[in-house]
Amino acid sequence: MSSARERERLRQQALMAALMGATAGPQDDAALSAWMPHPPGRLQRGLQAYQANAGASAERALAAVYPTVQALVGDESFAGLARLHWHTCPPERGDLACWGAGLGDFIAASDPWCELPYLADTARLEWQLAQAERVADEQADLSSLQLLAEADPARLQLELMPGTAVLASDYPVVSLWLAHREDDDAAQHREAARAALARGTGEEALVWREGWRGRVMAVDPPTARWMQALCRGFPLDQAWAAAGDAFAFEPWLAQAVQRGWVSRVRPLA
Repeated sequence: MSSARERERLRQQALMAALMGATAGPQDDAALSAWMPHPPGRLQRGLQAYQANAGASAERALAAVYPTVQALVGDESFAGLARLHWHTCPPERGDLACWGAGLGDFIAASDPWCELPYLADTARLEWQLAQAERVADEQADLSSLQLLAEADPARLQLELMPGTAVLASDYPVVSLWLAHREDDDAAQHREAARAALARGTGEEALVWREGWRGRVMAVDPPTARWMQALCRGFPLDQAWAAAGDAFAFEPWLAQAVQRGWVSRVRPLA
């Protein structure tokens, strides 16, 4: 049984090496030949078909998560980016919807995209948005807000709904994202994005899920610091300190309840 498992391991290893374009050694060649005992030309054509299909799958998977990135670079460039990312950072799970988390960092480290310095953060924003839409539903416990009036803030933690995230960027990533939505305000959003890029304006992006759809909006820096601290699990007193004196809690709380950002207030042991 162990011998059969070892042969299967070698076959899978050889196939992945061939698909990824890695140099195959004699052991890999032997494993592939034993698995697919065809003439060399036929074997090569089969591997090329696998490679083409894998590249197309990578492109489709990333396009589903990163439509704004695709729109910014164009379909042809995005196809090349997706295939290069697949070769450099191949999927580690069978579900391709779970692949692509590192695209923002990959873009940031890639010279070809240095002329689009906002592209990496745009990718990071779209990944957070995709994750917000994938999280399991959770029922908010708004009755726990009563603890805010009863307990020491140092012993309380305000939890946000799963999928809520904040991205602080040196670039107008929210404006860019909105500019590529197909809605009645698209022209206005595109003009706002061009103006923000011309000014060199950065934005703090808040991501959350409303119903089954992910949402994005720009927030001011104090609110961004506050919500980042909550996302990191800080006690309320530390979150307030991180937000700074300009942060107004009561208006934020009213908006947070209305928009469904708050999960619960939890007492700390």
